[in-house]
Amino acid sequence: MKALHSRIRKNISKVLHRIFSTLFPVNLNPEPIKADTIKKILVVRINYRIGNILFTTPLLNALEKQFPHAQIDMMVGAPFTKTLIEGMPQIDTVYAFPRKLLKQPLKVLSLKKELKNNGYDLLVTPNLNSTSDTLFTFLVSATYKVGFYAKDVFSPLTHAIAPTAEVKHEALKPLVLMSAFSDVPLHSYAPYLDIRLTDQEKTKAGAEIAPNTIGIFRDARGDKKLDNTWWQALLDALNTLAPTLHIIDILDPNNTTPLNNTIQTLSEKNLRTLAAKIANLDAFVCADTGPMHLASSSKTPTIALFKTTSPVYYGTLGEKDLSLVLHDKKSQEIAKEILTHLGIITT
Repeated sequence: MKALHSRIRKNISKVLHRIFSTLFPVNLNPEPIKADTIKKILVVRINYRIGNILFTTPLLNALEKQFPHAQIDMMVGAPFTKTLIEGMPQIDTVYAFPRKLLKQPLKVLSLKKELKNNGYDLLVTPNLNSTSDTLFTFLVSATYKVGFYAKDVFSPLTHAIAPTAEVKHEALKPLVLMSAFSDVPLHSYAPYLDIRLTDQEKTKAGAEIAPNTIGIFRDARGDKKLDNTWWQALLDALNTLAPTLHIIDILDPNNTTPLNNTIQTLSEKNLRTLAAKIANLDAFVCADTGPMHLASSSKTPTIALFKTTSPVYYGTLGEKDLSLVLHDKKSQEIAKEILTHLGIITT
């Protein structure tokens, strides 16, 4: 029944997109936007997952580089993700648009009025397939609106940019939008996640992290998750190859059950504080999940274990990171690859 409902909604959405894209066509050859005209920017990414919000950080850092004196605000989905972005030095205000707000039209209108009064020169919407982002882009006033173009998809934009097939990773695709402002090559922008933690944040959070410590995070969505038996086998292999290594089991705040009764645990609800704690680790090991991207954005060497998804699109991007596709590899093989990558053992 749910599948049928989903198909009906998807088909209705396609029809509406075709109608509106015909009624409101976008200009595919607009004039470049002059940097000196941009004083206030709003980035719209109404999403409720940690990873998708972190995927906007390369764009946010690129916008700061292009418009160093502009005020940058952001619209996210889940309120708990606000802390990730609020601490970035170039960000002024982060607004949250939780799902429950849809049932409160007066609050939606109040938020729309506040955003209109902000007088944005530029709105950037980096996701092509989000109905929420498209609707919000349509409702919010801005002199320029930049996003991606797709045939038969309604895009309420002043500057529609065609996606580039060569850019495959979901966190790097938004950087293609920077072509609306200049012809600076894509590789001139930092190609990794970075929430710009300060030394003060990292020092304050590091008190409980001992040297020579690796963190693991065992949770993940659906079939991306690895069971506890697999994790225990990996820890046994790591301890055999590197007996002095210390391991912390980082727990989901909603699941406080440790892997075993001998391992140290860490739990933290505030995502930016968690990132600062992870930044004090020597490495972080997990499956394809939001905390993987959180660790990478904290500049901690992150080893991502891919069971079903592809690292080409969702892998970690840091210079010291490693994405491993598991296939049928034994835990001993994975442990050796991890420790070799970290320089703890040599082959």
